[in-house]
Amino acid sequence: MSTNSSVANLSITVVKTLVKMAGFGRVADMIDGGQEFLNLLADIKSDALDSPNAEMIRSLNGAVKSELDAIQDALKHNGLGGKQVKQATAQLAEAARETIKDLAEDDNALTRAVQQPRCFAEQLRGHAAPLPDYSSDEMQAHYETLLDRIAEEFLTLAPWSPRFQPVALTRLLHCFPDLANQIARFEQGANARFDKVDDDHQTIIDLLKGKSSPAVSPVIFGSRPDAVAGDRFVDRGVHGQLKALISDPTRQRTVLVGMRGCGKTQLAAALAQECEDANWSLVAWVHAGSPESIKSGLVELAKQFKIDTSDQPTQDVIIRRCLGHLKSTPAADRLIVFDNVEDINHLTGLIPSGNGLRVIATTTNDTGWEHQDWTTMKVGMFDRSESINFLLTVMKSDDHDSADALAERLGDLPLAIAQAAATARNSDRSLTRYLERLDAYGSERVIHPVPGDYYTDDVATALSMAIEDALENLEDGAKQAARYLLGTLALLAESGVPTRWLDPTIEQQDDRGLQDANRAEDEDAHDALTELIHRSIVQQSADKATTMLHRLQAHAFRESWNANEAAEAYRSAVILLGRVNIDIIPRNNTYFRRQETLALIEQLRAIGDQTYSQQLLASTQIRFMLNHALTQAYDLDLSHDGITLSSTVLLAAERFASNTEDQLTLLNSLAVVWHFAGYLDVAINMYEENLKKSIDFHGAEHFETLYMHSNLLYAYRTAGRLDEAITQSEQLIKHGTKVLGADHALILTVRNNLASCYELCGQLDRAINLYEQVLDDLVRVQGSHDPKTLATRNNLAGAYESTGRLDEAITLYEQVLPDRIRVLGKDHPDTLTSRNNLAGAYRAVGRLEEAITLYEQVLPDRIRVLGKDHPDTLTSRNNLAGAYRAVGRLEEAITLYEQVLPDRIRVLGKDHPDTLTSRNNLAGAYRAVGRLEEAITLYEQVTKDCARILGEDHPLTKTVRKNLEAAQQELAQGKDESPTEESAQED
Repeated sequence: MSTNSSVANLSITVVKTLVKMAGFGRVADMIDGGQEFLNLLADIKSDALDSPNAEMIRSLNGAVKSELDAIQDALKHNGLGGKQVKQATAQLAEAARETIKDLAEDDNALTRAVQQPRCFAEQLRGHAAPLPDYSSDEMQAHYETLLDRIAEEFLTLAPWSPRFQPVALTRLLHCFPDLANQIARFEQGANARFDKVDDDHQTIIDLLKGKSSPAVSPVIFGSRPDAVAGDRFVDRGVHGQLKALISDPTRQRTVLVGMRGCGKTQLAAALAQECEDANWSLVAWVHAGSPESIKSGLVELAKQFKIDTSDQPTQDVIIRRCLGHLKSTPAADRLIVFDNVEDINHLTGLIPSGNGLRVIATTTNDTGWEHQDWTTMKVGMFDRSESINFLLTVMKSDDHDSADALAERLGDLPLAIAQAAATARNSDRSLTRYLERLDAYGSERVIHPVPGDYYTDDVATALSMAIEDALENLEDGAKQAARYLLGTLALLAESGVPTRWLDPTIEQQDDRGLQDANRAEDEDAHDALTELIHRSIVQQSADKATTMLHRLQAHAFRESWNANEAAEAYRSAVILLGRVNIDIIPRNNTYFRRQETLALIEQLRAIGDQTYSQQLLASTQIRFMLNHALTQAYDLDLSHDGITLSSTVLLAAERFASNTEDQLTLLNSLAVVWHFAGYLDVAINMYEENLKKSIDFHGAEHFETLYMHSNLLYAYRTAGRLDEAITQSEQLIKHGTKVLGADHALILTVRNNLASCYELCGQLDRAINLYEQVLDDLVRVQGSHDPKTLATRNNLAGAYESTGRLDEAITLYEQVLPDRIRVLGKDHPDTLTSRNNLAGAYRAVGRLEEAITLYEQVLPDRIRVLGKDHPDTLTSRNNLAGAYRAVGRLEEAITLYEQVLPDRIRVLGKDHPDTLTSRNNLAGAYRAVGRLEEAITLYEQVTKDCARILGEDHPLTKTVRKNLEAAQQELAQGKDESPTEESAQED
């Protein structure tokens, strides 16, 4: 970059920073002119000049370049000469460039990519620029690989393209002219505001004079270690260099390389703190010790951005959406730190980019960074003057010679220097006495030196002595608690452990909370943690929610253990995790149940990733907690997070499970998580494999075998394989009753599921008879208020409603609702379903005002509890629209239907039965207001799709065809009377 452009960028950055500090972020985002010039040459080369999708073209070309490099290597490997390789890659590049240019100009491609992502790659192949006719099959295969890469990148970018929203809005306006008229009226009012745009100049002047305006809240994410302050902070030269580096928004990637204990993480934490203080729009901290922790961090960051995941996308898709969001966000100062990256390859495909986004990584591995556009900063030891000044400042001493000697023995390692200073100060020793103690401590014990040529032998001694001196300062109970705490931190996630798990007193609000059998233990744990923090042995995140032990300190501590101490540490980690009991949190406190489950998943995932922790999986208690975490993930709609435990589960099952039964329990729980995450093929394969193993090990008549068979059949039902589900369920009930008895909970569950299968395939009489039998048995065996009993009563009410027995349905619904509120809580998803179902029954018997009131109450509750895009929430919106239509509030009904339909397409897919229902209902609303041609067009499309997807004899297919015929007859006869058909509804 030239000097002039550097100065221009710096000037722009300074002005933007001043304006943002004044709180006028919107105006600051406009000051981007100088930065845009940096992309000019690339745009000209790619024919993207003046293109509204220049950023997209650049990204697509970047993806092609990386793929072409791999293809070039493959061609060379296959024996092609240099000239041939160059000619072949040029042909591929030219075809790809033309395809990208056409793609970026194709507005239809944007909507196809968002609405039909699964078939987009195939569609792109059909519209791609062709290769020359003489191209070989090998070239064509490479071109298809290139097109797949373009499709993958485009799918990531499309929803965030600056053209997407205008295109989508244009499509919508073409469909709904009334909406266009409303927007036109809105624009007339809005234009008056834009007449005042010149006032912005005066606003900026006012801001710089001290007048403020509300600023957008920045996003602060992750458990960043608290930055050191006061006499513990050393203003190193590298700190200033790092600050200067990231002040340039074009320097997007910086890696801090250095040995453990040199202060990389603290440098990054200090910088992150300064960015927070400067009100940067994003400051995120991702623990990057393993590929899974990196991916998990990006998934959690996606949740922070409220990126939609209601369609149950894979982890990789969520990450792509997160990266796409970061790339498309308007220019702003943003920072993401990946701490403790083990290998640059762990970041492949996971590095964020975007205008104004800076990425910092910390690592001990310096291999490969310089070849991937990273600016490398070496973080070494303190220089001697920094070591001496630090020691003298902390100790309030002038003993320069002793400080020099101690710095020499510790190799100027920042962590060791800090630990030595804290130990000497807290034990009231002078530097001279500390040196004497260091000699004596090393001679009294066997100290294993820290591996690595750059660590002096005294480093391990100083770190071990810091822990020992801290323990000696504690009373017996607190001392033992500190040993347990340190052992736990040394074995669990390097990123830290929830502080509330280590110190129970932080969640106890008054003395009454401590008056129990564990009062003394809780106080000891609190005292131990407080002392260890005071002595800088452990540190906490900036929000104090997480407590962690430095990796080098943890390594030195583990190396110092004898056999008994190691066993004690493993036992303490098992005890801590074993105390995590999610079920003690009230069922209606979904937020904290989810947070506790996520924290448990993170620790269990780390156990599987960290070699020194894996032995914990030999504990029956840890394997029980693994199963517990999977169960909670399923219950709390965290199945995608549960899937991240797959490698830990497989490791536990294959290497540590005490017997086949233990192994099958884990594998079956994992299959359930895959099932409810929507991966039915994977789940069914796992269920079938587990069933075979269970038959071989337990026999066909063992309870575990029958239980696994029931899970498989439920998956068949979910996947729509109703014939198999019904046939095998009938056999399982007959066989299982002989083995377990007719009243066993498993048999009752299978019978309830079989009734549901009957209902789904239209055998309503059989379904009702079986529901009634199961309900009587459940009441007798498990009680009238058991959750399973309530579920069957709700199912029976639904079957009554389907056959027109509405009074009986309402009576049952009205009984179930208060019972579910009492047993499950008012916000439990099943309770919300009961409220929705009761409203539907009221509507069916003409109690429309009651129905609307109940629908209007349950909709915001479902949005609050489940989210605005949850399928149940969409159902509530659909049903409320139907109720509005029934009382003649047609414009409100149409508005709601038009909102629900695209949301269901996006969340559920265009072929889902609920989506087909929404299309039918919207057509019915059009018909009700006399828009017959639009209604008929929509009915015709839905009729074809229902027949193709559900079959000619499906009830929905028959309903839509009947509606179509009625609308066609009305149009032919010129009638304008109100239609009488019912909109298809679902609960």
